[in-house]
Amino acid sequence: MTYTLLSDEQLFALVRDSNDEQAYRALFKRYDKRVYAYCLRALGSHDDAQDMFQTISMTVFDKRQSFSDGSFAAWLFTIARNFCLKALRGRKHTTELTDDMMPAEEEETHSQDFLLRQALHKAIAELPKEFRDAIEMRYFDDLQYEDIADTLGITVPLAKVRVFRAKKMIQQSMSTIIDELR
Repeated sequence: MTYTLLSDEQLFALVRDSNDEQAYRALFKRYDKRVYAYCLRALGSHDDAQDMFQTISMTVFDKRQSFSDGSFAAWLFTIARNFCLKALRGRKHTTELTDDMMPAEEEETHSQDFLLRQALHKAIAELPKEFRDAIEMRYFDDLQYEDIADTLGITVPLAKVRVFRAKKMIQQSMSTIIDELR
């Protein structure tokens, strides 16, 4: 069977109904980088993101019978979001400086790119949570507005508004650094 031709929902139906492990691997391969990146952004640590990714992948398989219809991507990212939020609530309110927070050597050689990237990450981090979640899902996780709406429990028009407003807030926040780099 050619799994690449099947939709996410068709693949997951094979997983749910037949315990098809190949279908599960094919489906998760479509999302593994995006789910890991989401966990990394949410948790800020590669080790925590890897652990969370494993937890999410096992949970998706264990809870496969609870997915009935709708968008698989929205369901998957809802699970990821809920697990990450739960992990963050359980953390202490201190942050240690770790090696993976430091810029890589190649980034240091491109100081303007580094400064711009740093300003962008800072601008995104300073967004109110509802706007930050929406823009990260749209541009980092490559989710469609319908999936963002499902994941966040909002309407599609509201998802579009949040992404639009987040872009405007980021643009405003970064305007001075962009002017300085010109």
